Amino acid sequence: MDVAAVTNVVVAAISVLTVVVSAFFALRQLRLSQSANHTLVAIELLTRDRMSDAFLDSQQFVLTELGTACPRGVPVSELPADARKHVNRIALYYNGLGQMLAFKVVEPALLLGTGGYRAREAWAVLEPYILAERAARGESYLSNFEHLAVLATETPWPVAVRGLGLRRFGHYPAEVGPVVGRTGGPAATPVPVRQAARPEE
Repeated sequence: MDVAAVTNVVVAAISVLTVVVSAFFALRQLRLSQSANHTLVAIELLTRDRMSDAFLDSQQFVLTELGTACPRGVPVSELPADARKHVNRIALYYNGLGQMLAFKVVEPALLLGTGGYRAREAWAVLEPYILAERAARGESYLSNFEHLAVLATETPWPVAVRGLGLRRFGHYPAEVGPVVGRTGGPAATPVPVRQAARPEE
């Protein structure tokens, strides 16, 4: 094989390799972009809806009043209109989060860490109403909500965030004032810190 033929083979191989590498990085960039978009959607759901007065009112009703206001085992569709509105708002919210988990469009720790505890609480109350509705509508009704509740039960908050490297104070009550020697100013009087609320609330 002469030098020209070898050169042509090498050039062709380099060209093919360049195309493959370019395609690989293009696909990787596309996936990263899609992941970023999905994360933005998740953050929007986690912050906008659950911080609204309407959502908080519905959550309060479901967790503290539904069980006494409506007999357990009544299908969701047969609840009184006001109760059904609250139940649907909460159930569909957590069903949406469960759907994102099922399709693997967002990091599970993000959803389980921020909504897992409340999802378990809501499912514990709503389960008999959901099961009664499934008897009429089929097993797929709110199945993503159940998926979220199951994962939140199997992967509680400490497990979900174990790999995140969250920092903790060395002792309590924590000293949260300026650190002496870093700012040049006097140390602040230590401020007693109440026991922290559950991170996902």
